[in-house]
Amino acid sequence: MKTKRTDMAAEFAADLDENEVQLTETVYEGIKITEVTLGRHGGKLIGKPKGKYITLHCENEDKVLCGCALAHYIGELLKPSASWEKVMVAGLGNERVTPDSLGARTVRKIPATAHLSSTDEFKELGLRPVVVIETGVMGQTGLESADCLNFVARNVLPAAVIAIDSLACSDFSRLGCTIQITDSGIAPGSGVGGSRRPLNKEIMGSKVIAIGVPTVIDLDSVAEEVQSPMMVTPRDIDNVIERYSEIIAMGVNSALNPTLTREEIELLSF
Repeated sequence: MKTKRTDMAAEFAADLDENEVQLTETVYEGIKITEVTLGRHGGKLIGKPKGKYITLHCENEDKVLCGCALAHYIGELLKPSASWEKVMVAGLGNERVTPDSLGARTVRKIPATAHLSSTDEFKELGLRPVVVIETGVMGQTGLESADCLNFVARNVLPAAVIAIDSLACSDFSRLGCTIQITDSGIAPGSGVGGSRRPLNKEIMGSKVIAIGVPTVIDLDSVAEEVQSPMMVTPRDIDNVIERYSEIIAMGVNSALNPTLTREEIELLSF
């Protein structure tokens, strides 16, 4: 039996019984949603932390509809934090490697507002203070992403951290066309056999919401004979990264600052 090397909890759900996992499928504003809830026992069986994993199926769907659906689920997972509490948004991954650049490209579309929180205009607009950070990878910085973010979090004390990263999958139907959002945090690189420190509530001291898109697939998971380990990515990966960086940025911006229009958010980005 081939080993599934994947970050997508939904790909394991079919292998568990109903006592170990809750699996539901629904439609939100025209977007197909797969929701997996893992308990502690079910999580141990598949090597994933317990929590809620929500997959949005966005292939060929309108970007605005996908962004609105994502904003809804981000808002649900942010509860019970108040609208005035600070949130840190972190872009993980390597901007120089296209399949791993989702986090970096996304956070550049999310305006930082925490430094404006003392102004009258900020209060009038009802904005949420947002800290934005791009971590890079250990090969560039010499630091674990978790260590970098933990240091910042201890100083800015966010109510929640939203971490954005590229993911791996083991099912071609999800490659480059789905978004996973979870309240269980993230272990950068785990889907491709990495062993980086996880980003979770225990490490960060606050809730960690992870958002990602599967941009690579382990060929050994789907092919009968593979001469050597190989991760493959869609031919149009540049377009995939651009599309989903826009959708995720739209979802995060709308969830954190629901009083702003899209035009106002774009003005804040410059």
